[in-house]
Amino acid sequence: MAKSATTTKKRLSKKTAKSSTAKKSVKTAAPSDAKAETPTDDSAPATVDNVKDAKDITAEKIAEADANSKADVASQQRRVVNDLFQRGLAAHQAGQIDDAIRLYSLSLRQNQQQPDVWNNLGVALRRSKKLEASLIAYRRAADLRPENAGLWSNMGNCLREMMRFDEALVAHKKALELDSSIKSHTFNTGLVYRDMNRFEEALEYFERALALDPDYVDANWDRALAHLALGNYDKGWAGYETRRKLADNPIRKLDVAPEWDGKTDLRGKRILLRAEQGFGDMIQFARFVPLVAKKAGHVILECRKELIPIMRTVSGVGTLVEKGARLPEFDVHVPLLSLPHVLGIGESDLNKISTNTYISPPAGKKVRLAPPQGTVLKVGLIWAGKLNPRDRSCPLDTLLPILSAKGAAFYSFQIDDRRADIEKLGLHAFVTDLGEHIHDFGDSAALMQAMDLVITIDSSPAHLAGALGVPVWMLQLYTTDWRWLVDRSDSPWYPTMRIYRQTKPGDWADPVKKLSGDFSTLLQARLKAANAGE
Repeated sequence: MAKSATTTKKRLSKKTAKSSTAKKSVKTAAPSDAKAETPTDDSAPATVDNVKDAKDITAEKIAEADANSKADVASQQRRVVNDLFQRGLAAHQAGQIDDAIRLYSLSLRQNQQQPDVWNNLGVALRRSKKLEASLIAYRRAADLRPENAGLWSNMGNCLREMMRFDEALVAHKKALELDSSIKSHTFNTGLVYRDMNRFEEALEYFERALALDPDYVDANWDRALAHLALGNYDKGWAGYETRRKLADNPIRKLDVAPEWDGKTDLRGKRILLRAEQGFGDMIQFARFVPLVAKKAGHVILECRKELIPIMRTVSGVGTLVEKGARLPEFDVHVPLLSLPHVLGIGESDLNKISTNTYISPPAGKKVRLAPPQGTVLKVGLIWAGKLNPRDRSCPLDTLLPILSAKGAAFYSFQIDDRRADIEKLGLHAFVTDLGEHIHDFGDSAALMQAMDLVITIDSSPAHLAGALGVPVWMLQLYTTDWRWLVDRSDSPWYPTMRIYRQTKPGDWADPVKKLSGDFSTLLQARLKAANAGE
């Protein structure tokens, strides 16, 4: 899935470390006192070998010797401090973050009056997800050099990651007050508004950053996502093409054939729809394949191996090719996620396209479930997913109120190490683990089709359930992803989806309470219907 977090740049400065964006900001210049060394145990006052009689040494000479000794000690201390910092900086730039933290810390133990080292320590600690310690380091840096705008911007980035958004805004606006000419300071402020789902205000800051640099890739990207979150599809899809320029989302070039612009006649032509991004994105955008198939002579769809069984069921797919394998001959190509842009998909188009399911379980896949007697509701569960860019997981024990309901049978679709949560919580009597039966999305699709309801976090199984037309209730983080829009409990992408959103950052209490109430209502209705049918 395309990340809305952004790529960072490095800014160099002689005496200050300035943050450029939310992800990293490593200062490369040495601190202002970098020429010093720390004193060593064998430092001693200077002596005069040819002096035999102490009476001949004047008080003035003694004072001069003491001064020279102290200067030598101070000089040695500065050299050692600088050496520790430079070694820490080299480790930091090489990605050896633990070593960088250790060396920065040793330097600071020798001399704590180093704002640049405190800043770099904060950067390294934040990268290691030690956010509380990172914040303290940034505050120490700001105490020593409060006029440094970059330090305040770094602090704001840390606070944003901690979801302390109001404090983050204060820090970023302090950075802007000190220096509004740095594009990243403006952009980072917009990211806080974005994470607060205040997309109109986020757009204002992204536009201001782009006024400073129209080619600012990160700002162009997040501006596009903000437009999409607001349902401004025309501007959003056009800006979504910026993903091609993101450092962490490369789309390889294909020079053997032209890229389709959505206008060129495709009759009789073979078009390659190229794979990109995550499983969920590919499932979500596969709905546009039938539109292309109506125009083209033959559709070749590239996808990852795990998706092949379900992509084979998408109408209009002529040839499937595994991503990374040798490509068959084709006349034109286009990335799958560019289809809404080249096809000019608007809100009404999306609503129309999404009325029909477009993925099915693979032919021949049969599922045999043995729910307990009296079961009226079979429920699939997915409570954990990837940790990046954000951990979207909802702790399994949070769902205990619904797991105890009589008449419902629960099935886990987890295929990772979080399957162990069932045993850790002693829930084998309440949740059936299907993990060992799932090897690809074809297996998942067949099992999901047998469910009456899927309860999930924002993940690829949420997309799969929606594409299958299975009722899916999704638990959504406070900071919304662009595709789920804002303040809506439904989705234009999946008519069978219901969204339960966090009302406070990191707090699942409200959405789970609401979901539990709706679940109880649904279960009682099913029990009543079952009893009436007896």
